[in-house]
Amino acid sequence: MLYRAAMIGIVAFWLVMMGLLVRLETHPEDTDILDVPVPYVMRLMFRHGQTSFLTVNDQSTQIGTIYLRPATTGSNSRAMNFSGGLTLQLPAQPSQRINYTGAIDMDAALRVRDFHAAFTLRQPPYHLSLKGDSAANSLTYDLRLGSRSVASHTLPMDSHIAAALAQDLGVQAPFPIIPANITPPSITSREADIDLHGEQVEVYQVSIAEAATPVIDFYVTQLGQVVSAKTSFGYSLSPEDWP
Repeated sequence: MLYRAAMIGIVAFWLVMMGLLVRLETHPEDTDILDVPVPYVMRLMFRHGQTSFLTVNDQSTQIGTIYLRPATTGSNSRAMNFSGGLTLQLPAQPSQRINYTGAIDMDAALRVRDFHAAFTLRQPPYHLSLKGDSAANSLTYDLRLGSRSVASHTLPMDSHIAAALAQDLGVQAPFPIIPANITPPSITSREADIDLHGEQVEVYQVSIAEAATPVIDFYVTQLGQVVSAKTSFGYSLSPEDWP
């Protein structure tokens, strides 16, 4: 039960971030993102195609990994591929591993067209696949327990997606996902220097805030590689293979 609730929490957070991204792309007039050079920083990632290998840390303990692989797949097509895993340690429970993989498909102007993701829990062996379509404003999810189908639905993105998914899993939803009611995030970027293992590195600091509340700062090199990130809820990302 606890693992299913944790899985819902992770997926719900991922859906919130995707909802913010889709909201940002479909309603650019509600945000000042175009007034700052954030698109330039994002295009650096696709221009150089550098893979980012990061570890997810809870204070000083490594609890997971995330790989980001930007790719130019056509003259008007870009893809941000991601994969990795998280190890959860819940009270009075053995540790559990959640693996994930997916991709965000964009056009040359970095407008989101669709996305997909899959989350796998080892015990019990749940597999959740998600597919979003920005044009249709819909999200399709398929939930399986082993080889048995538990639920499969297509819902509008402005519906209570997390509540529906939680009902299929038999747990209480951590909070409703209603992208239409989410305030578009503010995103800014600036030049910065950070210290990585004793070496000063020139980076772009990209900051995301929701309703003036900081959410995450991540740092991108001039070659478009993400080398570090800090969140407001205690987790941080650091380079896995930094020399």
